[in-house]
Amino acid sequence: MSKLPELDTSKQDWASEFIANVDSIVSFILPASISAKSLSEYVAGLSNTNGGYILVGAYSEFGRGVGFQNVSPELIEDAGELLLNVSYETVEHTFRLQKVYLFKVYQSESLALSDGRAFIIKDGKPILMPEKTLLNQLGLGVDSALINMLSNQITNQSKQITNQSLKLDEQSEQISTLTKDLREKAKLKNQLLGLTVGGVIGAIIGWVLSIGLDKLFGIS
Repeated sequence: MSKLPELDTSKQDWASEFIANVDSIVSFILPASISAKSLSEYVAGLSNTNGGYILVGAYSEFGRGVGFQNVSPELIEDAGELLLNVSYETVEHTFRLQKVYLFKVYQSESLALSDGRAFIIKDGKPILMPEKTLLNQLGLGVDSALINMLSNQITNQSKQITNQSLKLDEQSEQISTLTKDLREKAKLKNQLLGLTVGGVIGAIIGWVLSIGLDKLFGIS
């Protein structure tokens, strides 16, 4: 973690001096009209970069000099609620009857987030952290191409397993159908066999009875 340069706010005109030396690298001035979301992005971006200072409620316009605007405490609170993993301090100051806030933002040891997203400062403005930088910050150290390749391999393997499962289901259904057909054929065979055997036995009994009756009545 880099050490922030000390800012002596005990001096009477420290704010004007701060505004005059703003570099949009470690020191920023933002208007009181900024949204809580945008303010939190500056804070998170600064924390993910090198840390620094943000004076909210000050402005510097060419030809008009330095000015201050009254800042709502709710703006500071709402911005803070959007931040995660950010170490910072805020101090309220009053200049020309206007209430302003100074953020002292420390460089983050983890991944500083604003509303769940990671930012860095580039060209004086917060931008979303590049994917490769984000992955390195998370300790993954791999690029999206490799992630996509691994994801595609997993998807293809999943499809193959699904197709094999469907084939097994089809084979199981075919076996079940064949088993049912064999059972029906075996049942029919037994029925025909019963009819055949019954017919033969009936014929024998009929023949025996015929002979017996012939002898009984003396029919030759």
